Amino acid sequence: MGIIISSATTRSGGVSSVGQAADAARDALAGAGCRPEQVDALINVGVYRDANLVEPAVAALIQQAAGVGLDYRRGDVPCLSFDLMNGACGVVNAIGVAASLLADLPSGHVVVVSGDAHPSDRADAEFVFESVGAAFVLENYADAAGFGGVHVSAGDALPDPQGYVKLSAMGAEGRSSLTVELLTGTAELVEHAAIAARDALTADDIDAGRVVLVCGKPTPDFAAALAAELGVGAVVTDEFAGDAHTSALTAAFVAARDAGLTDRPLLFVAADGGPTAAAVTYRGVGVR
Repeated sequence: MGIIISSATTRSGGVSSVGQAADAARDALAGAGCRPEQVDALINVGVYRDANLVEPAVAALIQQAAGVGLDYRRGDVPCLSFDLMNGACGVVNAIGVAASLLADLPSGHVVVVSGDAHPSDRADAEFVFESVGAAFVLENYADAAGFGGVHVSAGDALPDPQGYVKLSAMGAEGRSSLTVELLTGTAELVEHAAIAARDALTADDIDAGRVVLVCGKPTPDFAAALAAELGVGAVVTDEFAGDAHTSALTAAFVAARDAGLTDRPLLFVAADGGPTAAAVTYRGVGVR
């Protein structure tokens, strides 16, 4: 028995991380044929909070907006919802957590949602990430290997980020923006992504030439550089112009599915500032 993605979807064009993630969750549940009351856990890996809300957890807001597990009946197990924030790597981390939950829930369902939008609830041309919401539904399946174990790699020391307000261009709205620079380039991201990816392939005894690399675009040349480093058979990224950040892997999986590439082993790899990277293999129904 393995854990499979029974449905995945993305939503874009909105200005609310909660709204887009909730819309994607509803679509994913419908695609999986899973009723809202059948969801055992909802994990949100999005980083940005609408209106910079401190409480409650964004996962709870998404759960409410999506209408998941809101009606409790005697004997029902309430839906657990929580945030798991680790930048672009959060999706892979959530897969690992979901695997632990589903190990004790043979008929369970876990929804992983993501969404990054400018906290001001309006479009901002300078926001560095694409405004995308995404969701996928995980469940056990008897005749599939599903996901392997999660593997990570990270730098030994924290970088020195710089955060500042541009006083010379501050204007009337200057205090609403903060520029943050992380000095992590493509080479460092690829280095750690390759370590995590090779560990995942070795652990699951999968040859790199067989897999489809599913990854995001933390830098424009990251995907091509990582594919060349690993010698993979094919590479798929999301179809958005910029960095979809926490939704990138889900969106890339949707692109691979729509291109008919999920009949081969997949290798999910995420990388983010730090540098840090995470990887996990995936063999869906009928894939060995």
